[in-house]
Formats: sequence, C-alpha cells, structure tokens
Amino acid sequence: MKCIVVDDEMPARDEIIYLLNDIGGLDIIGEASDGESALKLIKSRKPDVVFLDINMTGMDGFDLVNEILKFEHIPLIVFVTAYDQYAIKAFEVNAIDYILKPINKERLKKTVRKLKLLFSNENINFDIEKRLNKLISKLNQPNEKIDRICVYENGKYIPLNPKEILYLTTVGRNTIIKTKNGQFTTNYTLSEMEEKLSKYNFFRSHRSFLVNLDEVKEIHNWFNGTFQIVLNGAENVKISVSRNKAGEFKEIMNI
Repeated sequence: MKCIVVDDEMPARDEIIYLLNDIGGLDIIGEASDGESALKLIKSRKPDVVFLDINMTGMDGFDLVNEILKFEHIPLIVFVTAYDQYAIKAFEVNAIDYILKPINKERLKKTVRKLKLLFSNENINFDIEKRLNKLISKLNQPNEKIDRICVYENGKYIPLNPKEILYLTTVGRNTIIKTKNGQFTTNYTLSEMEEKLSKYNFFRSHRSFLVNLDEVKEIHNWFNGTFQIVLNGAENVKISVSRNKAGEFKEIMNI
C-alpha cells in the first residue's frame, strides 16, 4: 500500500514516518506540511492511504477530506490528532481509523492491520466514499446535544441524563431504559431513542438493545463469532451483539 503523511509539524511527520517504516507493510511515497500541498500530492501520486493531522493551520484535516471526496481516486484516511478520545467519539465509528498523539507504536500496528484488511476488500472505493461522506455529514451538523431525556413515571416527568443510561431494550410495545439510578419506561421506540441519543456513544448491538459503550465492563465471546456485553452497574445482564453487528462492534472496540 502506498501512503503519504500530512502534518504541519515536521517532528510529527518524522515520528510517524519512522514508526511506519519500522512496522513495515506500507510504502511511504510522500509527505506534506499543509492542506494545499497535500491535495496536489494526493491528486498526482494517488496514494492508497493518507495519515492526516486534523488540527492544521489554514486548511484543516476536515476541509481536506471534503476536497478528497471530489477526487475519482479516494484513499483510505487515518486521522492523527492530539484531541483526547472523548472529543472524537462523535465520528469514531465513521472514520476509517484514528490515532491519538503522542503516537503509540502498538496502536499504530493495529491501524496497519486494519488498513490491510480494508485494502483487501474488492468494494473498497465504494466503502471509503460511503464512510467518509457519512463522517463529513456528521461533522457538518450543528454541535448540539440533547441534555435530558424525559420519561413519564407515576404522574410526573423525570429528566434523565443520557450519560447515566446504561442500556435500552424493548419489552412488548414499550422501551425500557436502564439507568444507574433505576429503570424507566418510555413510549418511544428503540429506533427513535437511538436517533435521540445519536450524538452520544450508544451502539445498537441488537434489534432489541441499545447500549452505552462508555459503560462496557466485559466482552465475552459467544457462538458463531458473536459477543455478549456486560455493563458496569448491570452485571447480571448479558447483552447480545448480533451476528450482523459483530464486525462493526469489533472495529469500534479494537478487538
């Protein structure tokens, strides 16, 4: 796989190039210190992978991705960022991958393995464009969060902090919300709740479960390549990850 490294700080470029050469498996064909130079390099050299810093002066990483999407050849994008993990959870499931600064060599090895797997996919160009468009769409949305979810209980409304929710599941026609402080019922469907909580770190592990990934305590192998999740504060419940969600779950959790 041919790759280029884009970062406006030379020491950062030198570090990732050194580590990638040490790990092996990638042919580094160029580097760029700004968005404009990177665009020209990507257009002319057509790399398979771009390691891209987010916070650059002038054209930042997100602006650069917007321009890359206009190209006929769209490379795999790996974001490299100094942002902490919580700041990037909004797009974590949609990015090809991300690496936090300072770069950890073992984490970078996982990225290279993931790139090799993605690159072996015959439909890679379609997958990249689809995922990057989804990423940009999410990033361009107003940065607004619902602060509370209101449920009706015993003649009164009770506001719930989404971060206090452990999981949601369906029982009959109702949706049950299990929180750190108790259990509540809502008339909203699980799909409607998934939309309301889309800006938080929730994952639809199964058609009947929506789980808070920040509260995952344990992950158990189950049958046929599926998993069961145990959450903090709900250790007596094993939540299924369905077979069609197992691949996405493994990618998110870096399994």
